Amino acid sequence: MSKINPLFFALGIPVLVIVVLLAIVLPRLAGGGQFGDLSPFSPEAYRKDWATLQGNAYRLDCKIEQQLAYVEGKGRVLAVKPTDDSRGGGRIPIFVPAGSGDSFEVGQRFRCRVRVSQDLLVVEGLERF
Repeated sequence: MSKINPLFFALGIPVLVIVVLLAIVLPRLAGGGQFGDLSPFSPEAYRKDWATLQGNAYRLDCKIEQQLAYVEGKGRVLAVKPTDDSRGGGRIPIFVPAGSGDSFEVGQRFRCRVRVSQDLLVVEGLERF
């Protein structure tokens, strides 16, 4: 009966762990995270005619520029700038309902699931990136 070389375990197990972690992490980074299945939000189309987008959900990758309003128990309105300037640039107001549990600071980057509700972008989910 042959013995397994201990070097196999010393090198093989860490390599296996790294491969598994990369298989889990890379698709999240490259594919839009937990909102990767959503279409990217187009500020240009929103500004042109928001009514055609009403009721739809989109992925918005953005950076917080400013907090515009906060009402306790209701939520806050943030001015954000899309991180992909090729999609129309400029600032966009989004509404984050109370109870999201996140804190927001200028400069933070978020990937959001937003739904166009009337003429308002309502955040339904957030993740930092």
